[in-house]
Amino acid sequence: MMAAIISSTDVNNIQNHNVGDTTYMISDLPDHILIYILSFLPTKDAVRTSILSTKWRYLWTHLSVFDFLIPRPKYGKNQNSANCLLDLVGRLLDKSNCIERLCVKIFGISVNANQVSSLISSVAKNKVQHLHFNLGDVTTTTNCVLPLSFLAFESLNTLDLGLKLTLHIPSAICFSSLKRLVLSYVIFENENSIQRLLSGCPVLEELVWCNCHFKNVKQINVAISTLRTLNVHFDSSFCDLFDNCIVKIDAANLLTLRCRTNPAIQFIPINLTSVVNACVDLEYYYPQGELYAGNCAIKLLSGISSVKSLQLSNDTLECLIYAKDTLHLLPSFHNLTHLTVLPCHCDATYGVLMDFLPKTPILEALHIPDVVHNYVDGEDLILNLVPSCVKSSLKLLTISYFNGDEYEIRFVKFFLENATVLAEIRLVCSRHLSADFKKLDDVRNQLQHVGLISCVLKFCNTSSSFDDYTDEDEFWKTHFIIA
Repeated sequence: MMAAIISSTDVNNIQNHNVGDTTYMISDLPDHILIYILSFLPTKDAVRTSILSTKWRYLWTHLSVFDFLIPRPKYGKNQNSANCLLDLVGRLLDKSNCIERLCVKIFGISVNANQVSSLISSVAKNKVQHLHFNLGDVTTTTNCVLPLSFLAFESLNTLDLGLKLTLHIPSAICFSSLKRLVLSYVIFENENSIQRLLSGCPVLEELVWCNCHFKNVKQINVAISTLRTLNVHFDSSFCDLFDNCIVKIDAANLLTLRCRTNPAIQFIPINLTSVVNACVDLEYYYPQGELYAGNCAIKLLSGISSVKSLQLSNDTLECLIYAKDTLHLLPSFHNLTHLTVLPCHCDATYGVLMDFLPKTPILEALHIPDVVHNYVDGEDLILNLVPSCVKSSLKLLTISYFNGDEYEIRFVKFFLENATVLAEIRLVCSRHLSADFKKLDDVRNQLQHVGLISCVLKFCNTSSSFDDYTDEDEFWKTHFIIA
């Protein structure tokens, strides 16, 4: 890359300088080389070079990538810093014509909607390809109307809007090249606004919703044939911002679906036979009742039965418990080879997992966070009939938190005694078990001669299990992906 920027003449001129010659300075280099050097600096440091001399004053404005950030203030709100940054970005957009990627993040400070509209208008004129705006405080209620110049933004490839503003979407909007759309905290004026936005993205491949406000939205139709990834993330604190919204997903080429939300949003999959990877975390508690939450889980899972890899939270399994009478309505997951249960901070019972396993005839890998008493009923497992996957296909069992208690040992023995192709069992030991060498040896002795001789038992120290995370959100940042 450097060879393409620096000519042979430039190289000769640099080599002819005497390193010890104090008259030689970096400022003697050609502008295009200095701009290349600046491209390796953080944006704030590149801007600081403008005070070096007259030559350096505007060099940074010729960069193609900019990342501006004002973090959430620890004490009070520095409104002036936000205004100054927005003014700086505005002047940059007026002066530069070579910006490819622009990222502006301001946390915890309200911004003026007119300034946002003005910046968006300037961005469109600069033909920016990747735009990331995360602006404003959640208490902001000002309307933001997208400017006319933004409606036919042909160069835009990625749009990431974290605007805590009410967004009005005109009917003429069209992002003909947009492939990735991320919407965070956006308040949609009505159902038509969000529908116009989705309809104006004919080649969209990835759609991310994070804590958007759907107060006046009853139904959303996600009908995009080019969509490959859909990621929906709503914290429980946002559940009062929904009016029992229905989201219909009609994406024939969707490969990845991630949902972490409250059943206040009901997902209705349509023609999602192409989905390969899915992650579902539906909260089981909902004012309309647990049965309603359970039926929501049944509908969503039934629509993605073609998945090969599936992650389910404990809460989602809790939903299924309340719909246990209709659990038989779930179709078989004939392509599912990897199933993971994700932990959460609740006293959930996921004995229903043992009722779910018969729906997975070719399952090869099962990962669970731990074993609870509900897996075991007296002397027998809740599951009296051994699932076909345990007999014929299961190769790996992982328990992420294993304390070596009697009921846990019995659970592991169940798999050792009934599996026929099980190759490995990974037991991530709790800190307590890892420190108790006598108990650990006793557990090994109880398990090593049970069932398959070829099955390898691995006892691992706790490293990335949920027990290591003091903050649940920190775990989800690692294990649940939001753009």
